[in-house]
Amino acid sequence: MTTERSSSIERMLAIPRLFTEERPVWSVEEVANELRLSISTAYRYFQSLIKFEYLDEIPNRGYCLGPAFIEFDRIIRVTDPLSHAAGPIISSLAPAMPLGTSLILCQVYQKKVMCIHHETVGPAGEGISYQRGKPMPFYRGATSKVILAHMPWRQQKREYESHTQELQQAGLGNDWKSFSVGLRNIRKRGYCVSRGEVDLGRMGIAAPIFSGNGHVSHSLSAVAWQDQIDQASEDRLVTSIVMAAARISEAMARANGSPEAAAPKQKP
Repeated sequence: MTTERSSSIERMLAIPRLFTEERPVWSVEEVANELRLSISTAYRYFQSLIKFEYLDEIPNRGYCLGPAFIEFDRIIRVTDPLSHAAGPIISSLAPAMPLGTSLILCQVYQKKVMCIHHETVGPAGEGISYQRGKPMPFYRGATSKVILAHMPWRQQKREYESHTQELQQAGLGNDWKSFSVGLRNIRKRGYCVSRGEVDLGRMGIAAPIFSGNGHVSHSLSAVAWQDQIDQASEDRLVTSIVMAAARISEAMARANGSPEAAAPKQKP
């Protein structure tokens, strides 16, 4: 594939990424201006995306994401190896969870952490905002921070340098040393607990899911109402989530034909 053609494909694939919850509708002219494309090039890209139903027209308004993504989402739900391995394990947790607790699986996505599976035990009440398809920064919530804590130190360093102010505001350290020590403590414990960082009144308890090579790009979390959790309940939830995450890690390792999952090495 020539460099010119590769660049053209990348520009076209950048168009669906412009569509967000905050801005779900775009016109051809707006996209052309945003991506610095000529109008003729933008129209040509739109024609291709509409042909394969990646985009859909809203009469007199513009264009939105098309039904192809709905089909892709179903295929992922049905075929995702992690969901297959984790599903029965998560279901087995439900009887021990307080009513209204949400169990979520997350994975690294676009330098963030995204929820890929979410289910609630009993009535959800107000529910949680962290649902399937929602990305979060690495520094917000136990679900994200437990993954960040198990990343290679060079990635942690880049995250610190890119989001120093946000990390300090989140109470993750006033400098690189204190930030690194805090992540090391999470890693040593093997889990992370946060309170009210994503949704008010909620607490998250998260544990890492290891791949066969000891790499961590997924986590399992229980998100419960804080006023339902005393210290004894928190200890039980921590044990349940850590053990379930370990079982998922082992199931993924077996499915991949890899040796038993092990924690990645870190710089001392």
